[in-house]
Amino acid sequence: MKKISLFFILCIAAFTVKAQLFINNATFQIQTGATVIVQGDVTSNVDILGPGKVLLGGSANQNITMNGFTIPNLEINNAANATLLSNARIGTNLNFVNGKIILGNFNMKFASASTGTGGGTSKFLETTGTGQAQLEVAADIPGGSPFTFPVGAGTDYLPLSVSNTGAAYASAVIGVQNKGIADVNKHPRTESYLTTYWPVTKTGITGGTTTATGTYIDPTRVIGTEADLNGIYWDGANWSMAGTTINTISNTAGATVTTNSGDVYAMNKFVLAKMKAFLQAPYNTGTSFMDDKLRNSGAYVAGTLPVSNLLPLTDPYRTGTYSTSFSHVSNATAEAIASSVLNDQVTASKNVVDWVFLELRNTSAAPTTVQQTRSALLLRDGSIVDVDGVSPVYFKNVDAGTFNVAVRHRNHLGLRTIATVSLALLSAPATVDLTNNTNTLSNFGALLTAGVYGMYAGNVNLNTNVRISGASPALSDFEQLKTILSASAFINNIYSAGDVNMNRTVRISGASPALSDFEYIKSVLGALPFITQPVH
Repeated sequence: MKKISLFFILCIAAFTVKAQLFINNATFQIQTGATVIVQGDVTSNVDILGPGKVLLGGSANQNITMNGFTIPNLEINNAANATLLSNARIGTNLNFVNGKIILGNFNMKFASASTGTGGGTSKFLETTGTGQAQLEVAADIPGGSPFTFPVGAGTDYLPLSVSNTGAAYASAVIGVQNKGIADVNKHPRTESYLTTYWPVTKTGITGGTTTATGTYIDPTRVIGTEADLNGIYWDGANWSMAGTTINTISNTAGATVTTNSGDVYAMNKFVLAKMKAFLQAPYNTGTSFMDDKLRNSGAYVAGTLPVSNLLPLTDPYRTGTYSTSFSHVSNATAEAIASSVLNDQVTASKNVVDWVFLELRNTSAAPTTVQQTRSALLLRDGSIVDVDGVSPVYFKNVDAGTFNVAVRHRNHLGLRTIATVSLALLSAPATVDLTNNTNTLSNFGALLTAGVYGMYAGNVNLNTNVRISGASPALSDFEQLKTILSASAFINNIYSAGDVNMNRTVRISGASPALSDFEYIKSVLGALPFITQPVH
């Protein structure tokens, strides 16, 4: 292949290089109005000088190896694209006529007064590796004239416009990428989101406000309902909606870049709840955890799914008799879990005990209005987690704020907070503890051991009280037990509200009182005719 090597001072008005342009320790200056057309690779170990232009006009991929040095004006008109093989710097303008520049693991840096123009479909900087489109920042970038990074993914032009004001700058650089996938940090239950996001970094910038607005393509980059999208920012640990914007007409999403590294994105808003509660029946005073006999009635083998598991893989509160007593609100998507979530965990206290039903309620003195419900998983240590078995519980399309939260179960009486609690987007929110019988409990809970309370067991008929007899058989949990058993003396290995003591068997009488669900209800009541917990 031909290669033109320049070892001397060259000042040109017009020049066409049909092979490679190789500049080695020479002064290479392109005069005003002049264009150097290169159909091969461009390699240099010095800055290219002058106001003229280098045009990449090949018909096969062209490599750019500038070793961090500057091209004042670069234009690409090559449908086969160009690839950056070292860092490069644009002094005045980068213009796209046709084709992409693929950055790989290298950076394309723009001088502070330079521009990127001509971006469009299949015409942009593609950042599939670690390389960034970077901007040197020497002064404020006003919001009225932000700098637009010409980035994209695949064939989609997905630019990000950035402004920065009120800051001090010292060798400051803003770096941007575009990734053509959904943000890897989004919550697994997110339903409306973009399949593109913009990682942003800042160095040498102290104080001030950085705002960034990305342009997406509808519908190809939108999953779910576009109207539910909100601009949002990932700061490396948490999501934030501070200073965020969304415009579904212009297809733009913006956010305030509050940290030196993070992601600008758009998805549906949400809050996270981290809660703790105990069920009376499976609580073991010897371990201070709940037993998980419905999941595993045999030996523990970490990493395996017990063959004895009775817990369903989908939300039980939407099926059978449970569905009439537990009504989902603003939650049309049924919760489901991977079977591996029910595996024996290395830490036994993190094994799943059962499904629970959560309600976000209003903040009135008698919070009866349910804003949204979720079915979630209860672990042996009392933690209530989302369907992945580890995360705080996710409530979609809800603004951060204060709520009352209720926890209900298919055969225990529910509990709710009596004082409102604050819920936000924090990935590690404070725990709402319903096990200590302080002002976080409505009325009272069952005393499990000194200072530890739980949800009363025995609510077989799924109402708001536990009783053996009542004004009518419909009010009696004992009558419901008889209905479940029908003519049977007992039913083994069943997932049923009638299994009050959660030992895998429903029976009214047994070899010992410990085996009898009827006897267990009597022990819960003691001398009381009934127990009620009006969370409804």
